[in-house]
Amino acid sequence: MSEETTLHVLSWNVDGLEMQRLDRRMENICLEIVLGIPLKDAMAGKPSPPLPHVICLQEVVRRAHLSKIGPHLSAAGFELFPPQPIKEESEYSMLAVRAPWRLVGAKTVGFTHSPLARDFIEAELEHSSGARARVLTAHMESLRSGSEARLEQALELDERLHAEPAIPAIFAGDTNLRQREKAAGFRAVDAFVIAGAPQRHAHTWWPPESGRGFRFDQIWFDSQRPWTVRRFRTRRRAKLSDHAAIEAHLCW
Repeated sequence: MSEETTLHVLSWNVDGLEMQRLDRRMENICLEIVLGIPLKDAMAGKPSPPLPHVICLQEVVRRAHLSKIGPHLSAAGFELFPPQPIKEESEYSMLAVRAPWRLVGAKTVGFTHSPLARDFIEAELEHSSGARARVLTAHMESLRSGSEARLEQALELDERLHAEPAIPAIFAGDTNLRQREKAAGFRAVDAFVIAGAPQRHAHTWWPPESGRGFRFDQIWFDSQRPWTVRRFRTRRRAKLSDHAAIEAHLCW
């Protein structure tokens, strides 16, 4: 794949179920994504990096979607799925895509096994060059008691990543997987590992009042082609979300 068709993906659990300062937090999250650097740095004249091609958000809620996320990302040139809120009260995932990629089609699919009624988004993208890719995102089963469901969901996503061998496939989202949890037969490749497992970017979620971090948020891709991760980083903004954003530049 050429430089012009690199896929730059960002995934972030935006903590939409936390209602404290929701509007202000969502406003600042959108600015952080669009600017690529903290607002104070942008105001100081520091250069902004290029926007991601694909944004995967988890724990989006109706209020944040309508008032902040939808308007800001649409104004920045992103096409959204879903374009309008799909749930009245609970959280859901969202995908945003911009040129040179475009959204060809997308659907929300319920996990086969999920006590918390979780689902995933599966989308097909097309590059201006004609290249195609599939992108999936999800907020997998939460809670310690959800281990069995998480492992089943990981295998279900793995199956979808390998369902169409001719098209590269990427998952980016909040897995909630603990380090000890391993799904037997899981084939997908971990972008963090391919990037050399940089320790400064090893953790993406921190429990309240705890210094211990977990690597819940991950980027996977199918194991059917040679992948290159040109850059992998996290953005921890503790005042905006209890999760860090994860970001990778992928080539194949």
